[in-house]
Order: sequence, then structure tokens, then C-alpha cells
Amino acid sequence: MNDIQKQIQALEKKSSSKEEVEKLNQNVATQTQQLLKSNADTAVKLGELTTKMEQLEAKLEDTNRRLSQLSQQIAETQGDLLRLRSNGAAAAPPPAGAQASPAAPAAATGRAAPSPAELYDTAYGDYTKGRYALATQGFEDYLASYPSTDLSDNAQYWIGESHYAQKKYPEAIADFEKLLKQWPASDKAPAALLKKGYAMLELGQKAEAVVQLQYVIHEFPSSEEARLARAKLKSIGVEAK
Repeated sequence: MNDIQKQIQALEKKSSSKEEVEKLNQNVATQTQQLLKSNADTAVKLGELTTKMEQLEAKLEDTNRRLSQLSQQIAETQGDLLRLRSNGAAAAPPPAGAQASPAAPAAATGRAAPSPAELYDTAYGDYTKGRYALATQGFEDYLASYPSTDLSDNAQYWIGESHYAQKKYPEAIADFEKLLKQWPASDKAPAALLKKGYAMLELGQKAEAVVQLQYVIHEFPSSEEARLARAKLKSIGVEAK
């Protein structure tokens, strides 16, 4: 573009041909439009890739968690088998004519309350399938029953993500703030800060969102969330600090 501008200036000095100057001006306008369209297409593709990366990260986290739970269940099952063998060898036969306790059949047929893993997995399954209202309810039930487990902060984070997916941005901001207040050292803290900034942008709170995204970069400079925060700031014409 600079070369073309120089050519225009040279022609204006050396020639009075308005047609040549106009032709070069049209070339400049055409190339400018092509550059703008290319930049817009690149921004769209970058947004799509960012969304896919976030989805893959969520699935990877879920897979790792499931593997950890499976290992724990295997260890618990092995321990139960050992205890059953020990108890079976030492147990004496019941007296002849003895009747089972009336409570025994009820205990055998009664349905046990869902475990923490079952509650969490059900809610997370609803989230991944786009059933955000059910997911929110499931994660809230989990927190009501198990407020202090290793997955409690994750449950609070996915409540925020569910509200964000439903475009309920004020609720999502409140959810992420609750996570940051109750679990400040959570591994979900960077993502909660990032999504809080995104939600503020959606509400038109640009100044607050910029502060939030800059904070992500300052506090977690080498994280994936910091990279996404820089990209978001650049997309709105703000320089990351």
C-alpha cells in the first residue's frame, strides 16, 4: 500500500492524467477491502478454535477425573473383597430356626442415596449435552449435600458456565465470584476470572471487563487463560499490560 501511494504521488507530479491516478486509487480501495475481509475471517476462525479448545479442555478434565475415580473404586473393591473373605472365614452359622431381622429385607431392597461421584457425573453429563438448567440443579444439589469435597469448587464453576451458556450473565458473574471467594486457591480460579470478564463484556461493562482480563494476565501470566485474555483484549482494541 505504501508503494502504491508513492506511485500515486509520483504520477501526480509527473503527469496530469487523472485516469491513471483514479485507477491506482481504485486498486488501493480494492486491496484495503480484501485485507479487512481477511482480518474478519481470521477473527471468526480464531473464535471458533478458542471455543473448541475450551470444550476439549473440559472433556480432558472430565476424563482425568473419571480415571482417578476408577482407580479409587478399584482399590476400595479390593479392600472390600479382602474384608469379606476374612469375615466369611471367621463367621459362625446362625442358630437353627433363627429368623432374619425384619429390617434386613428393607435394607436389601431399599435404594441407596447417590454417591458424590454419581451426583457430580449426572450433572456434568447434563452440562455436556446442553441441558444447562438440569446441570445447574444437579451441581447445586451436589453442593448442598457435599459442600467440602475436592469437586465442590468444580461444581460451583460449572454452575457459572451453565448460566453463561444460557446468556444469564449477571447470574454467571455471581457464580464465579462465589467460587473465587470460597475457593480462592482453586485450580478453576483462572477460568472463573476469565469467564467473569467475558460476561462483563457481554453486559457492556467494558471498563470492568478490561480490568478483570488484565488481572488474569497479571496473576496467571503463563496460563492458557492468560493467552485467551490477551486475545480477547486485542479483539476489542485494548493492549494487554
